[in-house]
Amino acid sequence: MPMFVNRKSLIVNREHKQKIPDERYTMNHKHGFTLIELLIVITILGILAALTLVSYGSAQERARDSKRKQEIDAIKKTLELAKQDTAGSYYYPNALASLAPTYIKVVPTDPKTGLSYTYSPTPAGCSTNCTSYALTGCLENTNDSQKDATQNETTCPGTPVSYTITPN
Repeated sequence: MPMFVNRKSLIVNREHKQKIPDERYTMNHKHGFTLIELLIVITILGILAALTLVSYGSAQERARDSKRKQEIDAIKKTLELAKQDTAGSYYYPNALASLAPTYIKVVPTDPKTGLSYTYSPTPAGCSTNCTSYALTGCLENTNDSQKDATQNETTCPGTPVSYTITPN
């Protein structure tokens, strides 16, 4: 019975026109991945995971900074409302706590630390005749376009960036 081996390592029986796998080829050929191939894939996946975690962390910082800015702007609007209600004298309150619950349900706090935003009415030490104020929140993103250029370490310890607003 004449047989020959084709390119795909199959024995072809010419009389019956059947293809029979060559046992020599299938027995010696091992299927699967080598250790080097697996290590390369694991390394690539590790690098991708590290890059994802870094970008995820900075996205969270930017999201918290955005929330801080929105809350500070909401407090500013609330302070303006309180100023309008001071019986014609148009003074700002001497503390943020005096805004709740009349003007705002709860005075917002920093989303990460839970601390209050820094409220500094002026003139210094005013109790009823506060004519201006500075409201500051500490930002995490050091590249923020709205950061305060006059930031000092006492306002935001450990954080080099703050966001400060004053009345118009």
